[in-house]
Amino acid sequence: MLLDRSVARIAELSADGRRFDRRAVVGLADIWDNSTFPLFDTALLRPSWLRERRAAAALRWMADGSPARRAWMIEQAAGHRLESLLPEQRDQPAHVRDYKGDLRPGVVPLTAAAAAGTARDYDLTGARVRTVHLERGEHGIHGYLWLEAPRRYPAPDNAGEAIVEVMLEDVREARFDTGDGSGAALTVDGDGVEVRVGARGRFGAASARVGFDDDTWHLSGAGRDAAAADPRGRAFRREPIGWPPARGAARDAALVVHEAMLELRSVRYASHVGSVRFGQLCAAFAGAGTGVLAAAGRPRRVRDRAFRELAERWIAASPCLADRITDRFPDGHWARAAVPAGDPPPAPAAAIPGRAELTLVHHVAAHVRFDTQRDASTIVNLAVPDGDGPWSSRALEFERTTAMSIGTPALTGPHPVAHTAGRSLSFTDGSFSVA
Repeated sequence: MLLDRSVARIAELSADGRRFDRRAVVGLADIWDNSTFPLFDTALLRPSWLRERRAAAALRWMADGSPARRAWMIEQAAGHRLESLLPEQRDQPAHVRDYKGDLRPGVVPLTAAAAAGTARDYDLTGARVRTVHLERGEHGIHGYLWLEAPRRYPAPDNAGEAIVEVMLEDVREARFDTGDGSGAALTVDGDGVEVRVGARGRFGAASARVGFDDDTWHLSGAGRDAAAADPRGRAFRREPIGWPPARGAARDAALVVHEAMLELRSVRYASHVGSVRFGQLCAAFAGAGTGVLAAAGRPRRVRDRAFRELAERWIAASPCLADRITDRFPDGHWARAAVPAGDPPPAPAAAIPGRAELTLVHHVAAHVRFDTQRDASTIVNLAVPDGDGPWSSRALEFERTTAMSIGTPALTGPHPVAHTAGRSLSFTDGSFSVA
């Protein structure tokens, strides 16, 4: 059951802050944002031949979400001939047209030709670093840079800012200081991708992709070339499927699972890392998919009660969902009565011990957005010792950041830490600091 495997995998990825893979957790939980209700609806279908046919359609629909999701589903279904049930993998179009018919930029591999085209359309020598994001995952370091760059191509006087977005995979070297964030250069060769920033900054990666946040990109050289190659433009759409909706307690149980997945997925915001109770949620919802099938298989006269008992057990075992449950169900609903009495236990204390591992840094420079001046800010995720067992995770936010510097060693292991709450954090070996 894919739901059970998802929960088990999230538990594995979040068990120790030193090996926490935020991006993978978000990807797994996100699957169930729009797949939870089809799971319940399909499980309740009768007769069995109709259920099996609809289940196959549901799997095809899930796999059509992205090539990565399709590959994950096949991997998780080891021992089952799932691949034969799924549609042929189709590539998403690189660029699509908006409601005005203008071609909007997608994200494409950063090749030598793409780097040359970017330098042709944008003055990278005059670029300024808007965002630096570096993050450690299960399979290495990845991240992205946003470069605010002047356009080289003719654009309307009222055109907004243009951002060149460079997504880095398998980062091998990272060296950056906010005091040296002007001017950039992209190089791609047989050894990988290099992004030079300022006089001394450098990011080296095995590969990268590039995209553009630019409302006038369709007027650029790359935009005109893309339009000429595909003058009609294309859109990637997943065909909707009409699901006969579950009702009664089954629908309520589906809402509980959905809220749990949204809670797990909330770490897509780095500032939420450390506040989500992964252990509690994964323990509560372990075997949830198996439970759904068992409840759906009960005789009609007791099926509603089976789903209610299932949902009550989930709610009672996950008090961290109390706010979500009370917001989701009306006064007097039985789901509210299942919420444990009293306030849920507080989140882990924010105190940082004298040793920690950096797992994420997200820095945004001061800038103007929608005519509003925004201060520089930095979010940091740390793995910190928690007794003699697994390490836990913490998120720290530094508003009005005045300085941030980082080197590759900061993301490769534990470091002695100097921390002043809300004001500064630094590794005493000099590999990272923020103030």
